[in-house]
Amino acid sequence: MTTSPVTTTGSRFLWVFAALLALAGAALVAVALLGGAGRDGGDMVGVRPGDEVSIGEGGMSVWAREPDTREATVCTLGDVDLLRPVEEHATTVAGTAFYEVARTPDGMPGGAHQISCDTQDAVYAGPYGPSVSTPGLAGGTGLMLGIILLALALLCLVLAWLAGLRQPTEVPEQGPDPGDYTLRPGMPMAAGPPPGRAAAPPPPSHTEPGTAGPRPAPEAPPDGPRYDLPPPS
Repeated sequence: MTTSPVTTTGSRFLWVFAALLALAGAALVAVALLGGAGRDGGDMVGVRPGDEVSIGEGGMSVWAREPDTREATVCTLGDVDLLRPVEEHATTVAGTAFYEVARTPDGMPGGAHQISCDTQDAVYAGPYGPSVSTPGLAGGTGLMLGIILLALALLCLVLAWLAGLRQPTEVPEQGPDPGDYTLRPGMPMAAGPPPGRAAAPPPPSHTEPGTAGPRPAPEAPPDGPRYDLPPPS
């Protein structure tokens, strides 16, 4: 039998690669979901430039519904510039995802302060980011990356299935037919000697020289007394 080893190896590689991607994606999704479990997102209050917000002892953060708002937004409380997180922090309130835009620096005095953010996006005053958000792979980044890996695993599974369908069927190798050398049931034997072999001489017959036919076989002696012999003297 003949098969295609290249096609078979490629199909097996896709199956293994898909399994690894699925495991990694499922692990990232589980870490992201468990990392955000048990954290209270707190209350989010929509604010506009010039609104006053109250700062508690634990500080506060400014939040938005779009993750890109953080990259180009500067917020101030009075005369103090708020800090911009260097990585994404996200939390969920009532099923809605919020992304941290800015946070108060350490030592920020409490009390009421006017807030201002130079963005057209809606922003919200809420709890201090590090106390409620899950950064990195334990948060929104890990969840998004896990979903991407699961999608790639599904794609590899489809490709592996298609590669298996395109594998050539096994074709028997061409060779001499064994029936040419064996006698099949019900097949009459061919007359004459096999090819390449001389015919055997006929068996000898009992023929007398000068006669036209074979010599008859001798008769068996008669049973009983002999009457053709002279009597004894």
